[in-house]
Amino acid sequence: MNKFDERYEIRLANMSDIDNIMNFIDKYWREGHIMSRDKELFKYEYADGDNLNFILAIDKNTELIEGIFGFIRCSNTEDPKRKDIWGSMWKVNDSHDNIPFLGVELAKRVFTLTGCRTHIGNGANPNTTVPLRRLFFGDKVVKMKQYYLLNSYIDDYKIALIKDKNKAISTIPTQNQTNLQEFHSIDEVKKHFDIESIDAIPYKDNWYVNKRYFCHPYYKYNVYGLADNTEKVDALMMTREVKYNGRKVLRIVDYIGNHKLFAGLSKKFDRLIKDNNYEYIDFYTYGFDEESILKAGFKLRIDDDPNVIANYFEPFVRENVDIWAHYKIDGTLFFKADGDQDRPNQFVQN
Repeated sequence: MNKFDERYEIRLANMSDIDNIMNFIDKYWREGHIMSRDKELFKYEYADGDNLNFILAIDKNTELIEGIFGFIRCSNTEDPKRKDIWGSMWKVNDSHDNIPFLGVELAKRVFTLTGCRTHIGNGANPNTTVPLRRLFFGDKVVKMKQYYLLNSYIDDYKIALIKDKNKAISTIPTQNQTNLQEFHSIDEVKKHFDIESIDAIPYKDNWYVNKRYFCHPYYKYNVYGLADNTEKVDALMMTREVKYNGRKVLRIVDYIGNHKLFAGLSKKFDRLIKDNNYEYIDFYTYGFDEESILKAGFKLRIDDDPNVIANYFEPFVRENVDIWAHYKIDGTLFFKADGDQDRPNQFVQN
């Protein structure tokens, strides 16, 4: 017990809290935020049996929610040596006279209330979350890297803004070719690849891949197995096609397994670009083997890059975007679809 427990009930949320949390988001996070309006998406992201993956601070006198800390599970395991979580919505009601650093206290409680090994942040606000994680938790803070493979067969780009095409095109060295096999269900994945044998941080399992990529309520993802010439699948790659303004791009949003196989995909990526007329393929990541990405023909978008490789599509914003992340354990990997980053941002009324 401490001063926070004297004033607040701090606990994991349950399904009966859903309306109050959504109202809190609408009032104190942002009015009209999709998580305050789309209950089905909210439940998809946060429901966990009878619980919701939120830690709440409820004022004992008013019985009102004064702070929330949302999180998303990377797996369904309860093994404390493998249970990792991503942080999500983190907010305290600033209009009330709450105890200072209530939000920090909620973030601290995540370890005892969930039993997780580590809490990872993807899409962290550089002005608020980043300094707090550094100061109070000693987290390492990084900017994710965005790599892109431009369609060199066209000159008219409507999604990308290409001011220097020569800088965007790289000579692709000859590599041992990696084979791609698309999987259409988690059962197909299980037949060819043992996700749960991959020792990575965060630890992802079959439950996560099935929920995230085969059962998403709005987005369609493609899940590929990567194999060398022995035809043994040794990695998974997840992608999502995005359309805007009559054009398309392909986004690599997750990867599990042997990084080296990525290097052998140069011809496959070139064929995907040609067959689908993608303006580009992009890949946000941190911790991935960079040599393998460059060998596949990708370019790293640099800070003063003259070219714009868009990240926001709902609504579309034609500008480069930096994604910040924080972590504790060396070797932690980050991808675009981790946490709550690759999800709808605009509510569509049925």
